[in-house]
Amino acid sequence: MTPMTTVVRALLLGLALLLVPPAAYAADTFVPTATDDPELVAAWQAWDNKDIDDYTTTVSLHCFCPDIPVIRTVVREGELRKVTQGGRRLAHRRGYSMDQLFEMIREAHATADRVEVTYTPRGVPKSITIDPEELAIDEESYFTVSLTRG
Repeated sequence: MTPMTTVVRALLLGLALLLVPPAAYAADTFVPTATDDPELVAAWQAWDNKDIDDYTTTVSLHCFCPDIPVIRTVVREGELRKVTQGGRRLAHRRGYSMDQLFEMIREAHATADRVEVTYTPRGVPKSITIDPEELAIDEESYFTVSLTRG
């Protein structure tokens, strides 16, 4: 694989993670497995123990790519209600519920060379770094997440 192919593949993966995240529906609840990263499982347990069903996530992606507006995801009574990006409504599958974020982190651990996540005490992933291929340059994706209740 040529260096250019590696860079293009990594950029496409980063954009895919932002543009086509896992579907968010009440039926697609994250469930930890024995093979999951221990920090991911601990964060999920902290989040699950809080029993928070009404919240909004704001997720921004920083990468070596054009600026991408933040994605806001509104969850009420545990179900995804609204997803917006730069004032435009998006399909629910493009949002970032907490379950979707945990699924994205699980997928990154399974496929990327390096994944770093900083969690809040509530289990919210505050920052996520995904490096699909450590030897490639400028293909990392950096997500920042904020969560507001209610």
